[in-house]
Amino acid sequence: MFNPSLLENLIYLFIVIIAMSLVKDIMTRYVITINANDCVLEATKLMESNHIGCLVVINDNKPVGILTERDFVRKVLAKKMPFETKLSEIMSTPIITIDCDASLKEASALMTDNKIRRLAVTKEDKLIGIVVAADFVRNHAKPTVSDILMKIIDRSSAYSSDEDSGETGA
Repeated sequence: MFNPSLLENLIYLFIVIIAMSLVKDIMTRYVITINANDCVLEATKLMESNHIGCLVVINDNKPVGILTERDFVRKVLAKKMPFETKLSEIMSTPIITIDCDASLKEASALMTDNKIRRLAVTKEDKLIGIVVAADFVRNHAKPTVSDILMKIIDRSSAYSSDEDSGETGA
């Protein structure tokens, strides 16, 4: 006998698989940016006041680089550069971007291949978010496709058992 709830569960699974596997689902949507001509001191104040570890550096409203805490340590503090140094001199370039509709697998491969922990997320070449390595960890706590499949199989088995024994499901 056909189980209509199984079809509903399969449709739900299909939607979840698509929704859970895209960059836009785990990215941080609010990206703090700073101009490439601003100085190191301005950037540190902005990062501290927003409790963040990186800034996307822009020029003419386009992302041109990224500035991380590591950049400050290795390029400013270690080399005793003045805090008036322009960000364009110390930012990491080129900025690596990924489309918001790309898969998480593509994003992780891009991060691994480029040995980076942050990706600027774009839509039609416009900055709309950022993905950091920690976002993958937070996303890992969500149910996996196999978890969902097991629930569907368990529900379907329970439904079939109830039908076989003549019971009606609750």
